[in-house]
Parts: sequence; C-alpha cells; structure tokens
Amino acid sequence: MMTAAQTFVQVLLPVKLRWIPTYSSPAPLEAGTRVCVALGRRRYDGVVWRSLERPDLPPERIQPILGVQDALPRVTPEELCFWEFLSDYYLCTPGEVYKAAYPLLKLRSEQTAASQLARLRERLDKREQALAGRHNERVLQRLTAERDALAAQIARIGQAAPAANRPTAPAPGKPLVVLGPDRREDYAAALRAVVSTGGQALVLSPEIAFCDKLEAALHPEFASWLQVFHSGRTPVSRRRTAETLRSGAPAIVLGTRSALFLPFRGLSLVIIDEEQDPAYKQAEPAPRYHGRDAAVALAGIHGARVLLGAAVPSLETLLNIRLGRYGVRQGPVQAPAAEVIDIPAERRKRGMVGTFSRKLIAAIQAAPGPVLLLRGWERPDALQEEVGQLFPDRDIRIKNLNALKREGADDAALLAVLQADALIARDDFRGDERALQLVGTLCRFAPRVLIQTAVPARFCGARSLDELLDERRQFSFPPYTRLVEFRRQGSGEVLERHFLARDRQLAARKAELLSRLPDGCYPDVDPVD
Repeated sequence: MMTAAQTFVQVLLPVKLRWIPTYSSPAPLEAGTRVCVALGRRRYDGVVWRSLERPDLPPERIQPILGVQDALPRVTPEELCFWEFLSDYYLCTPGEVYKAAYPLLKLRSEQTAASQLARLRERLDKREQALAGRHNERVLQRLTAERDALAAQIARIGQAAPAANRPTAPAPGKPLVVLGPDRREDYAAALRAVVSTGGQALVLSPEIAFCDKLEAALHPEFASWLQVFHSGRTPVSRRRTAETLRSGAPAIVLGTRSALFLPFRGLSLVIIDEEQDPAYKQAEPAPRYHGRDAAVALAGIHGARVLLGAAVPSLETLLNIRLGRYGVRQGPVQAPAAEVIDIPAERRKRGMVGTFSRKLIAAIQAAPGPVLLLRGWERPDALQEEVGQLFPDRDIRIKNLNALKREGADDAALLAVLQADALIARDDFRGDERALQLVGTLCRFAPRVLIQTAVPARFCGARSLDELLDERRQFSFPPYTRLVEFRRQGSGEVLERHFLARDRQLAARKAELLSRLPDGCYPDVDPVD
C-alpha cells in the first residue's frame, strides 16, 4: 500500500529505451542520485533523471527503487544537461548516452572505490576508538599517525567540493579559432590563466598519438595539473582523474572524446585541437556524436571559454567564422605544403615502377633518416616484398592511416602516401575538403611529405576552403544544411539521406524523421563519411 510520504522519480538506465522508467521512493531524491532498480528480471545501476509530481502510471503499478547508492558519487546537473543535449541532437535515447558516459568498467571501478572508502572509514573509526583509551606516548603517536594517514587517504578519494568553493570564471565570449603551426602557444597562455585561478580545463585531441604529442609539449610547464584520459590509460588512472575533478581541484585534462563525460567542477576552458579531424565523430555505438560540436556544447553548459585549433579548419568552423559566431586569431590559412605526384602522368611517361613512382623512389633513397610509407589499397605482404626488392638497405616502415594516427610516425624523415585516394572514405561532397585536411594532418608527422594520387588537384590546394564553402552553399550541402542518414544496423549501409534546413524548425524535423525510422535502422546525424 502506497503511503503519502512516497515520491516518484524517473530513473535513467544504461539501456536503449525510448521512455524513462518511473519508480517510487520512500523519500525525495535529487536528480543525479545513484540508485539500484529492477526492470523485468534484471537489476540496474540507475541515475535519478527527475522527480515527478504526478506519475503517468497508476501508483500501484510503479515499482519501488531497490536502494540508494549513497557511496557512489552523484551525477552533476551539468552532466545531466549534457546528456540531454546529446540525446536530443543526435537522435538517440538518454539511456544510450548514460551507458556511454558510465560504461560497465567505469561503474565497477567506482563501486570498487566506494568499497575501499567504506573500509577506510571503518578503520578510521577503530583508530578513533583506540585513541579514546589510555596509552603510553609511543603507542599514542603511532595511533595518531595512523589516524591522520587514513583521514588524508579518505579526503583524497572523497566526494566533490561544494559548489560554493568553485572558482568563478569570467564571461567566456565567443569561441576563438586558432590557426597556424604556433597555436600551442595560445593553448599554453590560456591554460596558465585557468590554473592561476584554480579552474579546470579540457584539452581535446582526436587520437591517442596526438594526445601523446600534446602531453610531451604541455608536461614541462603543467605537470602539476596535467591529467591524461583515454582508453590507453588504466581504469585506476581514469578513476583518479574523475576523483580529482569531483574534488574541485584545479586540473588540466588532456584526452580523446571520451573525456567529455568526465565530472568537471568549475570547467572554465575547453581546447579542441585538430578540430577538423574526422576521428572526433563517434561511429559505433550510439550516441554517434561529434566530439568537436559536443565539446562546444559542453563549454556552453559550464560557461567555459573555447579555443579551436587547426592547420586546415573544417568548413563548419569556417562558416561560423564567416557568420561572426567564432572569432579567429589569424587571417586566411593555406593548406600545409606537400609534394604531390600525379600517378596517371607518371604512367604515361613510364615513370612508375610497380607501386612507386621514380620520383618517390629517388626521394626515399635520398631521405636523411627513416621513411614511413602509408598504404591504402595495397596488400601488406605484397607491399613488404616490393619494398624489400627496391630498398634492401633502407629503414622503411609501413603503416595505414589509423595506425599512423594511433602510434605516430616514429621520427620519420620522409612520409610517403602510396595512393592517397584510398584514404578518402567516400567520393562525395566532402571529398575535396577531406583531401586538404588529410594533407594538413600528414604534415604534422614528418618534415617532408610526398603524396601519390590519381587526382592531384584534390591534394595540391588548387581550390581554397572558401571556394569549397561557396560550392556547398550553392548546392545546399552541409554546413549550410544538416545531414541525417538512415543506416542499416550492423553493416552501416546508408539507406536514406536527408538534408535539413538549419532554422528554428530543425529540431522538429529531426524528431519527425526519427518517428518514421525503418525497422533495423539507426539515424546518424552529421555523419563524416
């Protein structure tokens, strides 16, 4: 029998549900409280989404929560607001966002930490009780030292600092786009301002290899505040980063897109390096969000300043500059220089030896250090045999693009792309933009870059970004419209493409599309390939 004291709450579960289940609680619960509930025959760790004055179901049909997980840290209002944005914008369920923010491994790590905290508190109580008795000086000193050590350890892994202790950030102003090779100086200056006021900052990178490079650049000056967060770090290391942020301590988090789900307190700066990189787009599973756009939204929720850095900016960012939504530190930027080799032209004059042009062969032989070959369609075993025959005495490594971005170039003196056209995922309206951005990315890895291609005009910078943007406007392509694709589950095959006008009805149009999504399909908003 329900009592008048009971309240009702919607509880977010880490499953794909188009609705948020309602439960009863014997006492009021704040949004973000961690609870244990049952759905069907399974138990779930859930998060209170919101309280309800009147539930949609008859009270007798509403299950009670199984328990409140007081030992687990609460989800902040900013986190819940961010999750709601991702769910609404990228047409996925809040439960899918929650699962991405708190995957099973993270939940288990938090539960382990909560158990450890409970044991430490129990030991502290025993020391306090022991100190209440009579002891000689030596025993008293030992018990006091043990008590103080336990109290310090509990403080390090305890709950977040109260909101009143968070630093007040100045008004952030519009996002600033920083272009050119020296943009890390702008990053460093902005980070100095954050740590000097006791704030927190997020530095976002598209790949782990880029994270490593930024870590090496930032560590000498910011070692005391720097926390690195990505899948290559251990669960314990990632949990400690979250605990540092929850404590309200000043921190600089350097990470990949998963760092967006950290529990920031007093986030006052977001830096998005290589903002144009397609790796920022989450492909599988949902939420299929874009790390750059999500980071800008997260900064808005926290009132944080935004810096976007790129050698070759995305057309989305270029349009925001044109419209005055973003500021820019530098004038028009040309694509970084790379030497382009025209494969069809070389074939016509018999300048190709198998996969290699004679120009590339000469460059490899003259390289003053190791050479890195970037393969596309080539079969690894056949390519390795060809390299062995042509360059028996040279230090030559072979990688694909994903391995290069993940591992780096190993201090290569020359980076050569054997067939650049294979690295552009699809020949659509984004092809020329992707080609220019690929050149900009490759030029970060080696002092000299050679690109073999069947379409040299794409990679030599013959068309400017401004020309490409004007062409997009002429044909009503993104970024002047929003693209939503219906894709088949499993294969990712595109079944339908919808270009939606960017106006006040955009959200309604996206919702209408979602309502008629075919069975066995999922929506992909702002796909990049």
